[in-house]
Amino acid sequence: MVSMNFEILDTSDTRSLAERLNGAIGEKMVILAGKCQAIFDGRIKSVLEKGDRLVIIKSDLSIIMHSPRGVKPVNWQKPKAGPISIKKTDDGVEIYTQRTKTKEIFTITFTSLVFAALWLPFDEALMEIYGDESDLVNYLVNNPKMIEEGFKVLKTEYQTKVGPVDIRGIDINGNEVIIEVKKRKATPADAHQLKRYVEFFEENWHKKVRGILIAPSFPENVQGYLKKHHLEYISIPWNEIFPVVSRTKTLSLDEFFNNKEN
Repeated sequence: MVSMNFEILDTSDTRSLAERLNGAIGEKMVILAGKCQAIFDGRIKSVLEKGDRLVIIKSDLSIIMHSPRGVKPVNWQKPKAGPISIKKTDDGVEIYTQRTKTKEIFTITFTSLVFAALWLPFDEALMEIYGDESDLVNYLVNNPKMIEEGFKVLKTEYQTKVGPVDIRGIDINGNEVIIEVKKRKATPADAHQLKRYVEFFEENWHKKVRGILIAPSFPENVQGYLKKHHLEYISIPWNEIFPVVSRTKTLSLDEFFNNKEN
């Protein structure tokens, strides 16, 4: 089977197969499935005995080996760690690579192959991730009626000595309001943090301040704590709103995980 960017290879002739695979390494993605074992020989030595596995060699020379279960690879090699070559064996093919810096050797030996393919993928898109707490705050800023009628946002991410307040605003009667926003079920720690914010502002402004905690749901102990300290809460089902939340800036996956807010 051949298309412009995907080709399934004949696994019966391992000599021809090895030649085709060697010619594609570094240019196309190599995809192999079958029974194999893996040996790493270096500062430590590890042996992964024979089993049915999927091996992918990407164009950047990274190697990923997956077993039939789990999301994590059972063996791998980082991109451009060293040159990769494939040769015919008596009953299959062997993938051989030696790491340039450490001279450690990684070999994968297929004793049988059920699938082999070459793929030239094209992917320059960035993964967009929606629904972190900054998205939720932005949604509330643009839809203040979700908080209450007549609510006006004055500031977001308002810095204080006890932490950044998600939303500072005033209600329809001119009262100061401090809002803490959570995307998951509220916890006692969330309620306590809101209490600290309110106490900080009341001590500094010398007037009454409303505190509101917003989250999808509130356990009874959290509700009890909030009521005891005269704090309020609003339940908003964020999972129903996510489809209409959008970003003004697109984050890559790396940016998302490096963002200390997440």
